[in-house]
Amino acid sequence: MSKRLSKEDLESDVLITTYARISIYVQQNTAKVVGTAIAVLVLIGSVVGYTIHSSNQQQAAQAFLGYSEQYINVGDYEAALFGTDSVLGIGLVAIVNNYGRTDAGNLARFYAAVAKKELGDNDAALNYMRNFKAPNGVLGVGAISFHAVLLDNAGRHTEAAREFRRAANWDVNSSTTPQNLLRGAQSAIAGDDYRLAQELVELILSDYPNSPQATNAQRLAGMIAAR
Repeated sequence: MSKRLSKEDLESDVLITTYARISIYVQQNTAKVVGTAIAVLVLIGSVVGYTIHSSNQQQAAQAFLGYSEQYINVGDYEAALFGTDSVLGIGLVAIVNNYGRTDAGNLARFYAAVAKKELGDNDAALNYMRNFKAPNGVLGVGAISFHAVLLDNAGRHTEAAREFRRAANWDVNSSTTPQNLLRGAQSAIAGDDYRLAQELVELILSDYPNSPQATNAQRLAGMIAAR
């Protein structure tokens, strides 16, 4: 008659069996196990290193951006873009190139676009705005509208109209929304896209009938209807 195993014996047997299986697996797959362990350690180290690196990058970009903002404020756009000897020649262009993934680097794109436009280089301004990520809320409305203006200046009126519409919807309110809808309608008409113009005008008249833009919207509606 076989001996009945107790609960403790069974648990001990399971542990021994499991340990044996793990030991055999490790012996047979040493390279794989070690390689996996190293990969995990490298991944952890990379995440920690990237976090520290990103923090340092943001701090450096923010420090240089502070100088560029001062030059922007006084209208010295060349110094803002390319820096001066006092800041080691680090201006907005270098900040975007070297710290473009940081928040400060993203803001540098917007400032660089403004500086380029003020210096008469609309195409370069558009290139910077192409990769700019607008902040959430009303703070992003002005930047998106500025992008629309650059598109208008380039003769890309329908694209400008759509960008004005995006600005209108970015933070819906009774001030900036009808303003951008009207500017979008005007750009759409300049681009002969009367269907889009009518859509934007109707939004003003239906949703913002008491806004300062409603009168001009009514005039544009009549102009569109008379075509």
